[in-house]
Amino acid sequence: MTTTVSALVIDQKAVSILDRAFVEDAWLQKFEVPQNTDGLRRVESKDIVYLLSEDADLDDGYLVINTAMFAAAAKLDKPRTAFERVIRVALRHFDRGIAIPIQWQPYHVGSRLSVFAQPSRDARQRVYFDQSPDGTGSLYAFAITSNPEDLGGVPEDNALYQRAMEGICDALLTDPPAAPPVGNFGVLLSEPLGVLLASAGTLQEWYEQRLNREQRKFVDQPHDRPVRLRGAAGTGKTQSMVVKCLRDLYADGDKTFAFLTHSSALAHSGVRGMLHALDPTERWTSLKTPSGQPRLWIGTIYELAQEKLGYEKKGLRPLSLDGRDGREYQRMLIEQAIDQVLQDPRIVLDQFPNCPDFQKRLKNRAEDPSLIDELMNEFACVLDLEAIKKDTHEANRYARGSREPWQMVLPSEAHRRVVLEIHDVYRARLRAEKMLGMDQMVADFDGYLGTHEWGALRDRDGFDLVFVDEYHYFTRAEAMLLHNLFKTRAQVGGRWPLLMAYDIKQGSNDVAISGGMEKFRNPGVGESVLTELKQVYRSTPQITAFLRDLDASFPAMDLEGEYATYVAESQQDDGETPTLTVYQTDIKLVDSVFEQAVRIARDIDGGGSQVAVLCLSETLFDKIRLAGRVQDKFVPITTRDDLKELRYAKSKCVFSMPEFVAGLQFHTVFLIHADSADYDKDQGQGTRRRYVSRVYLGASRAARKILVSSSKEHGGPSQLLDAPLANTTIRRVS
Repeated sequence: MTTTVSALVIDQKAVSILDRAFVEDAWLQKFEVPQNTDGLRRVESKDIVYLLSEDADLDDGYLVINTAMFAAAAKLDKPRTAFERVIRVALRHFDRGIAIPIQWQPYHVGSRLSVFAQPSRDARQRVYFDQSPDGTGSLYAFAITSNPEDLGGVPEDNALYQRAMEGICDALLTDPPAAPPVGNFGVLLSEPLGVLLASAGTLQEWYEQRLNREQRKFVDQPHDRPVRLRGAAGTGKTQSMVVKCLRDLYADGDKTFAFLTHSSALAHSGVRGMLHALDPTERWTSLKTPSGQPRLWIGTIYELAQEKLGYEKKGLRPLSLDGRDGREYQRMLIEQAIDQVLQDPRIVLDQFPNCPDFQKRLKNRAEDPSLIDELMNEFACVLDLEAIKKDTHEANRYARGSREPWQMVLPSEAHRRVVLEIHDVYRARLRAEKMLGMDQMVADFDGYLGTHEWGALRDRDGFDLVFVDEYHYFTRAEAMLLHNLFKTRAQVGGRWPLLMAYDIKQGSNDVAISGGMEKFRNPGVGESVLTELKQVYRSTPQITAFLRDLDASFPAMDLEGEYATYVAESQQDDGETPTLTVYQTDIKLVDSVFEQAVRIARDIDGGGSQVAVLCLSETLFDKIRLAGRVQDKFVPITTRDDLKELRYAKSKCVFSMPEFVAGLQFHTVFLIHADSADYDKDQGQGTRRRYVSRVYLGASRAARKILVSSSKEHGGPSQLLDAPLANTTIRRVS
């Protein structure tokens, strides 16, 4: 008779191995692993399973899981997702340099912690942890509830924990059992995602043989000044940053580093995986200062703010703008704010008579999908960025002042007053939900960095070197607080060693340009030195030529040389010229593209994780994602925190939008719905720039092949493709 497993025990080194595993739901019954795989062995004692690394030691920290949480009674839609979250919390427990994503809404009371078990907005189950069971440094995942409950009142089976821990010594001394029969174990131990992003080679090989002249120049920069690393997609910006980070970390024995990105997924799956590729021993994870602080902190500016301000302990939760869920929630709040403004007699009688066209546009917004996008951009890049509130001096200046060409078209003071009203209601709704907008969180963090408390802690908890990847996604407010993150000793002649990597043209909103070019030249850290990368390592010459033609379509903008013309040259072998296919209907487009994508996935190394279908229309993306006819052909990536789902693509393809796969690369990219309905040369400069950026970002994800498609139902091919078609950098096929 098969024994039901009551508890699973994993040593802290094995936690890291399982973090990058491909896990199926069925695996969560017996927890079997192929023997001698990645140094992981399985020992079973009665009803308890131990998964141990080859270096496991009695003094290590251990993760103990009450496996009842994966049973059918827990009613989890995706038990493997709950398991992955337990593993991530364990990584955080054993390495404080790792953050728990804010979307999981972690909540603390004493030594107890809980997080949401599933990503779905409708899912209410939460997983509960004891972070100091019996006063030890181990971690116990002890329960799951169908709805959030009082953290202190959830029962904990301490007898199970003690029984599991008492068996560790015997498990460590037990010889590995004979290998089980060959078959599907339901688990596949794999390399971290970042290893797929990095080319092969150790840190020494990269530094001595693989870096080109410009990359080597950047890596050799001293720590006496800020440096900006500019380059088109595929020129190796992140790779260069990671090489410099690890090399300098090992060379400077007492310095502390921060590696900041705008995306939690890029930080924890991408950057950490790239570091693993450079040094598989992961020595960088164990380096500490004399006070016990990790010498390398990796994460987002928001995770750093949350860690320092302790929001999770106060029951506050930030509104995530990094990914689909946050954007959808913000969109919903703005929709509600518009409805309220349209029904407010004061606004209807006093303000709308002076801008009847805007009133009509707000009422008919269902036919105008770009309206909410433009308002979101206005909030993020102007009102929230500059903390402008209704009925203030700043609001009057905003309503009466001049506007930049990239901003939302609001021709009169009346138009701008209405936008201030919508923004005011939106902020009130955020407060009612006890949520913090990202701008509010950053403002609080900026204030904290100016306190006496941080002044006293700065030389202990601050950093000697700060790396910022995807700097083009950082707002001016975020950029201007970075200088306060440094230890005082890091300053050299009024300059701070901030290293920034960016490509303004990959930004699909106007955050990068709204702060002005001073954000790049001198974001409060001293005048920066420019290193520019001009050799493309990702894409074929044919894709590079197509990107050059897309680059020529960006609106002419005077950004003091930062909006440079695309001059990169490919270092790859020749490939196929990108193609354009025009379909009669949306249904024919979707059916044909996904059929092709799945066929290609079967024929190439890496399978479906190397084939991406990227939709250029936000509205149509949601429609296709929920359509039953093709759901079995793709793995959806709807937030950058979904990137781990890539490992489950196998014979399917990836379906996403360009902004959610920024930082990744694929063998083949399908760009669908490049339709004239979404792009018009007569649109406002900002709307055109954001659309071109989305297409450019999507196309630059491809290494070998690009297939573009459009639908006659939406006007046929976008005018954006006119120049590439004329220059034959894309060819039309039937």
